[in-house]
Amino acid sequence: MEPNKRIYLLTGGLVPLLQNRHNIRDLSEDTKKHLRTIEHAYFAETHLLLNGRSDYDKDAKEAFFWDVRFIPDEQIQRELKSLVKARKSTRPLVSFDDVYCVDLPDAHYHVTRIINPDNIDEDPELGPRFHADPLEAQAERIRKELGSEIDIMDIGTFAGDTIGGELKNRFANAGLKVKNVYLAFAGRKGLKTLGDMGLNIHPVHVHDWVDWLEIRDCLGFDGRKVANAKYGVKDPRYLFVRYSEKSEKWASIPEGIKHKYEDLYKKYFALIQTCLKGDGYTAKLEPFEEDSNVVYELTIKNNAQKQN
Repeated sequence: MEPNKRIYLLTGGLVPLLQNRHNIRDLSEDTKKHLRTIEHAYFAETHLLLNGRSDYDKDAKEAFFWDVRFIPDEQIQRELKSLVKARKSTRPLVSFDDVYCVDLPDAHYHVTRIINPDNIDEDPELGPRFHADPLEAQAERIRKELGSEIDIMDIGTFAGDTIGGELKNRFANAGLKVKNVYLAFAGRKGLKTLGDMGLNIHPVHVHDWVDWLEIRDCLGFDGRKVANAKYGVKDPRYLFVRYSEKSEKWASIPEGIKHKYEDLYKKYFALIQTCLKGDGYTAKLEPFEEDSNVVYELTIKNNAQKQN
């Protein structure tokens, strides 16, 4: 990469997200192709909006330009699968991701960032995904089922906080020892954070990036998660704060074009809604009744009103 450019990376993943997190296994080939076309179209519009923007790194004391790129889910899965299958380690493999290459690991660790909807400027905390057991229970079960020495795989690391924090805290407390970490993407800060912990890091791509966004966060199908327990909700609900609420902080969108980002957010959610109807699914993103200001609930149902 040219030294005066930094990548603003968008990664695809709507198809495996719907299949593996929302358990929609009957997407037609036409629908999957259409969803991937929608992702490419979103990238094209974002490229026009952001590519070539000038910026300045105060720490490095240098100017640079934004280089907006897109990597589709099929490439991510192909490359991550090749990386993992070529590993020499015989340790059991635990994945921190539940969307990509779900058939590869021996177990999953369902962790995500949980945000406080009463103050979305606060740093998020780590907690379980909406359908998973508490993190401590997950870590203990992994040790009992797989033993104390394991390897980790994940879609990527930005600064190393999620993987590093869990390994130093809950994994260490459960007696789990990690040697190798396999990643599709890694930022240089994340590599340093994990490398300083004595881990062997095996990334497919290493970037000195402006930002990295899973494209689903920009289209209304994912966001900063909210703990159901805050509302006393017993049944799993897919609750999150939309990235459009804090796009300048969470997606590095310049203040002057936030409205364009928000317009694209709504436009492309509507396109995906129409696409899913072809396979008999209805997707809705609506304010959650307990907190209509910032918390939204994503629901995906089939024509028989069976929730996924």
